[in-house]
Amino acid sequence: MEELSIIDQLVQLRITASSQIPPHEFLYTWNGTPCFAKGELVAVTGKAKSGKTYLNSLLMAAASGHSFLGLKCLSEKPLRTVWIDTEQSADSTCEILRDRIGTMIGEPPSEELYHVFNLRSVNWQNRLLCVLSAIAICQPDLVIFDGIRDVVGDINNYEEAQNLISQLLHVASEYKTCIVCVLHQNKAVEDKTLRGALGTELQNKSFETYECSKNPDTRIFTVKQTATRKYDMPGRIDFCLSPDGLPIPCEVPQKKEEKPIDLEEVFRSALMGHSEMRAGALKAQVRLRYHITSDSEYGAMIGEALRQGIVTKRVVSDREVYYLPGPKMLSPVLDFDGLHGAP
Repeated sequence: MEELSIIDQLVQLRITASSQIPPHEFLYTWNGTPCFAKGELVAVTGKAKSGKTYLNSLLMAAASGHSFLGLKCLSEKPLRTVWIDTEQSADSTCEILRDRIGTMIGEPPSEELYHVFNLRSVNWQNRLLCVLSAIAICQPDLVIFDGIRDVVGDINNYEEAQNLISQLLHVASEYKTCIVCVLHQNKAVEDKTLRGALGTELQNKSFETYECSKNPDTRIFTVKQTATRKYDMPGRIDFCLSPDGLPIPCEVPQKKEEKPIDLEEVFRSALMGHSEMRAGALKAQVRLRYHITSDSEYGAMIGEALRQGIVTKRVVSDREVYYLPGPKMLSPVLDFDGLHGAP
């Protein structure tokens, strides 16, 4: 009987060219690009304090039918929204709903359309049940789930991650809702991957991913789509905050054009007065003179210099030695130990 039930299930799940499957229904367009599909998961990520909650606020405010920063609701009727907040205090959640979203839409958010639950005080083992129950009861078009890390015990447990994402996918499909899942990136500045096994599973199963960032100098927030299964959203969305703390459009200051590095000048200058240099000494000279802080940046420079024939290398006693092509000056090979004070 079990084998027959599996066969019956496979028959129901089979896809053919003649299958009558409705196309994706999108909740919004952003600068004309359809986004945030019903029945799917969408990942929102970024470092701490990078504007993720501001993006959520934009989504919830636009759900009322207003347009903000190029984000426009496609539905003729306002969207029913559930906001799950596991991170902030109840006071902060209420303030955002009342003062930020309410101000943006010009009226107090409707209790019929906005269903907001603060679960920070709930034991983590019970939070997921609260989330799934809220979705089943409210049957929303849009769910803001901030943040999904707080319903698992171990963010690096693959079994927990798979179970959670599977349940969210099932609920999203069953209730035809878009679940926006908020999860931080790893803490290292250059590491933009989503945290833990949960981040890997969410990234793999999400329909779209949006990355939030903040420039600490200009205090400008940026949102850009980094992955999608359907429509690529070109460019990025930049915004800053009004004196009232509301997201508003702003112009990004243009960067001054940086003068390209002259590799020939770099390596001729570093090797000046020496016929040859060992690899460590040359690297230290270049980094010291030109303030190169990244090993990968220096690696790209020396690789390109070799490719262009600006420098040549040979091996002496199992160590690489670099020199300029052409007649050599009569001077000893400079070793790394000869560079006192070089980093």
